[in-house]
Amino acid sequence: MNEVKRAEHEALGDYLQQALTPEQRETIGLITFNHWSFAVGTVVETVLAARELGSRVVVGFWADNTPLPDVGWRSSRLLARLVNSATRDQQAQKALIEAGVPRSTFVEPPIRRWKPNGLPPIPKPPTRADIRQLRYHGTAMGPAILEMPPDDMPVREDHVWPRRWVTAAMRSYAWAYDQATALIKQHALGTVVVYNGRFTHDRAVAAAAHALGVRVLYYDTGGYDTDFDLTEATTHDWAHLQDRMLEMYNEWDPTDRDRIGGSWFDNRRAHTDANNQRYTGIQEQGRVEGLPQARKLVVYFSSSDDELVELDIDWQRYFGSQEHALQQLATACRQQPDTALVVRTHPHMRLKPPQDLADWLAAVEAISPDVHFGPDSPVDSYALMDQADVVFTYGSTAGVEAGYFGRPVVVMGPSAYDQLGCARLIGEAREIAESIDSPPAPNSTAAIPYGLMMQRRGFTYQRQQHLGDDAWELDGAVIAEASTNAQKASDALRKLRIWWLTRA
Repeated sequence: MNEVKRAEHEALGDYLQQALTPEQRETIGLITFNHWSFAVGTVVETVLAARELGSRVVVGFWADNTPLPDVGWRSSRLLARLVNSATRDQQAQKALIEAGVPRSTFVEPPIRRWKPNGLPPIPKPPTRADIRQLRYHGTAMGPAILEMPPDDMPVREDHVWPRRWVTAAMRSYAWAYDQATALIKQHALGTVVVYNGRFTHDRAVAAAAHALGVRVLYYDTGGYDTDFDLTEATTHDWAHLQDRMLEMYNEWDPTDRDRIGGSWFDNRRAHTDANNQRYTGIQEQGRVEGLPQARKLVVYFSSSDDELVELDIDWQRYFGSQEHALQQLATACRQQPDTALVVRTHPHMRLKPPQDLADWLAAVEAISPDVHFGPDSPVDSYALMDQADVVFTYGSTAGVEAGYFGRPVVVMGPSAYDQLGCARLIGEAREIAESIDSPPAPNSTAAIPYGLMMQRRGFTYQRQQHLGDDAWELDGAVIAEASTNAQKASDALRKLRIWWLTRA
């Protein structure tokens, strides 16, 4: 049995009672389009918790039904059956039925012969900027389909997307929207539960629910010591997230909240955080070299543009873009006496589309920092921030980490920690020079609520047990990914589909 550590919320049932009115709890619908372990596990947990409250539950395991597979799709049901296996959501449905959930709970998409009604024409050419303007029945279809790009698709506004892919993505959004609309009406749903609201199909379902005045809850990954999160706000509602951080910290036992919150930062610095290894794995702990000699050292840590570009944000508040923010920072540093600028490109840029990396490196070269540590550099980001007189970032997690480790931090872009008191948020050019001359006072304690949230946010499973290798057990029934052969065959099918939809 796994050790149970205190989570942000004690019980999912209590949260549902607090978050939803009796009318909203009467009939709850859960629609999922992915095979991720935590996502399917969250659906299982929520179904059981809602039923214990007396709610009628409707579940749509629709990962295999969408015209274009979701980013979290892993295995074809047909291919899994051919090799005598089953997909994760099929195993979850079987486990729930064996646990006493009626078969009628699980529903197929209600519109059997679906055709889109009212799809707008595809822009000519279909650039990101033009795709973003696409609407479907008054909802923001464009930003939603841009969150499901084909492999190696850059985030440049003028990049022309493959026309076949855009067509398929538009149809997939419209399909999810129409099917969700029909399901909500057919079952008189009071609440709809979907994945974090960022990706195409989940956005479509949420948009359909909002259009009908139906409540939406969003689930996501939990903390490092918890299993999943369930909230009334989308994942990227950072003001809401920071309010939760502060509330969680204030309500936690003072005897261990700082230790728990601080452990998240300490583990990342020590390179023992497994989730951070794909970023810090190439870095040598404690290594820092080649720093310029200057009276004041400004270090800039880059952020991920692809995770920011489709957020509903007023970019003029944040210097227009990360590249423009960096350009203005470089100008301010050159105008300051004996001030050097070091740019640290996030190591995750190694995993991004080649064009995005090339564009970013060109932007860095254009501003000519004194030193640039690229994404492949073995220099330790934590040792580097120790040397900074002031850390600037466009919202990277490095900002809150630097704040915890006692550095003055200035945030130039959207972040999940700019209201905690561990960093100074700026939005005007004059504030850059002011922040270099008079950096904000370090405030390590103010960063701790962030670490506490990352460790313990959300809930732990009360009805499932972890078996390892992303497998779970419910009353003796195992819920795991389809067999290796099924996954390999499905991946080959996915690649073939991408080739067909993106070929010239």
